Formats: sequence, structure tokens, C-alpha cells
Amino acid sequence: MGQFEDMSVFIEIARAEGITGAAERMGLAPSAVSRRLKDLEARLGTQLVSRTTRQVSLTEAGRTYLAHAERILSEVEEANSDIAQLRSSLSGKIYLAAPLSFGLVHLPDILSEFMLQNPEIEIDVDMSDRIVDLAAEGFNLALRIGNLDDSILIARKIADIPAYLAASPEFIKKHGPFRTIDDLRNKPALIYTGATGKAENFSVKLPGGARQNLPVRSVFQSNNGDLLRAMAERGHGLIRTPCFILQEALDNGHLTRLFEDHNWGKTTLQAVWPPTRHITARTRALIDFFVARFNGLAAP
Repeated sequence: MGQFEDMSVFIEIARAEGITGAAERMGLAPSAVSRRLKDLEARLGTQLVSRTTRQVSLTEAGRTYLAHAERILSEVEEANSDIAQLRSSLSGKIYLAAPLSFGLVHLPDILSEFMLQNPEIEIDVDMSDRIVDLAAEGFNLALRIGNLDDSILIARKIADIPAYLAASPEFIKKHGPFRTIDDLRNKPALIYTGATGKAENFSVKLPGGARQNLPVRSVFQSNNGDLLRAMAERGHGLIRTPCFILQEALDNGHLTRLFEDHNWGKTTLQAVWPPTRHITARTRALIDFFVARFNGLAAP
């Protein structure tokens, strides 16, 4: 027997609260179970159970070892299950939550490619800017943009998404020219309020590395980036927002990017999932797919 088998024997002893009960569960002789326990305690150099004539009770070391042993064996079982699933085709359903604007831009192509490669996987996507309760609402995974302060969720970084500063050609003609960032001071601006409802000011890192706060005149605020972009396209003000919201308008000439050599900040795209929910092989495969496809997505 190896160390994993010894862990299994110890777990059965703890659950049965005795060597005889554990032996019956495992179909072994009580002497064999007792010997495995003694060998394990000798290897660890500590007593794991206190023995009486009828039952055993765990020592403090035993309780600590039990918690680790159960977790380790559970992870081994999950790994074996995942590998077995990988040997065959991935299948089953993934419940995914994603931000609305980001999802509309990027998810159709990426999820289409993933499903073509994994035809037995079904994906159910909830696209909304609300913060869903993953565990309570049954989601396997969510894509989130921004920090996860004080979150109990497990997160994996997918990509950094830089913010761009832009304005319509009409706005630039009316309020420009913008030769230095000082020319932007107190100009009309469209401000993203975010989930907090607090208006942001513009902050920029100069090419030399110094950071500067840029006062602008807020003329319109919203918690939706698509609406802000639409107002910017109509010439109502400067907009600083994640690049994926602006890219189509930049490509078709409705907006012009300003001061490209300046750093207008960035946000982070992350995959998150509840700590109490096992990540299945199909969900892990989707996360890995996101990492591969979003790599370099938002390079400025």
C-alpha cells in the first residue's frame, strides 16, 4: 500500500470511529487496518488516534491530518475523473455569466469556435452588467471586468484591457486642436459611473511615467459604456473607456483616438467561480480557451 492508500484507511477509521468498523467497510482484516494505522503514525512521527477497547477518537494531529487527507483524496478523485473525461470528448452544460457590452463584442466568435471544437458541450450564457451570485444562481463560471476586492470567489486572470481616450472628429474640430493633454482641461466629457454610481475624473500616466489628474467638465454620466460611446460619436464630449467598447467606432471613423502614447489606465478581465464548486474538465477547458484567445486582445 502507498501513502494514498494509507490516507484512505485512516479516513475510514475516522468515519467508522473504530478499526473494526473500518475493516468491515473496506473488506480487510482488522489486523491489516491496525497495521496500516501504526505504519502511518510511525511515518508521521505522531499519534493520530486515541484508542479504547471499543472505538478510537482523533487527536488534534489526527483531526488536522484528516482534513488534509480528505481534501487531497478528493482532488485526486476529481483529477482522475477529469482525465477520464479528457480521454473522451468533453460533454455537458456550462452556465456562464458575462458583462453585456464585452460579451456582445467578443463572445460570439470565441464561443462559436469553442463549441465547434467541442460539439457535445452546451453553453447557457447570461449577459448582464449586474453582479450575479454564482453559487446561489447555479453558474459554473463568470467573466468579470475590474477588481474583486473582498471577494470569496476564485479568480484567474484572462487579460488586461487598456482604456482609450477618444472623441468624434466633429468634437475635435470644435474644441481642438489637442496638441498636449493640457488642451483637454475642462473640456466636455462623458463619464462612466460604474457599479458604484460615482463619477470618475480622468487620470493619465504620461510617457515618462508620471501620473497626472486631468480635470474635465462632466456633461453626461452613465453606468453603460455603449451609451457613452454613442453620445461620444454624436460629438457630446471626450470619452475614456475600455478599448473594446470603442474599437468599432474607431475602425469606422466615428471616433478618433487621442494621445495614444499616454496610458489612460486599464482594467482586468477575469474568470471567476465559487470556491465551493468543483471546476469540471469542460469548464476548465473553456477557461483555458479564453486565456488563449484573449491573449493580446487589448494590446494598446
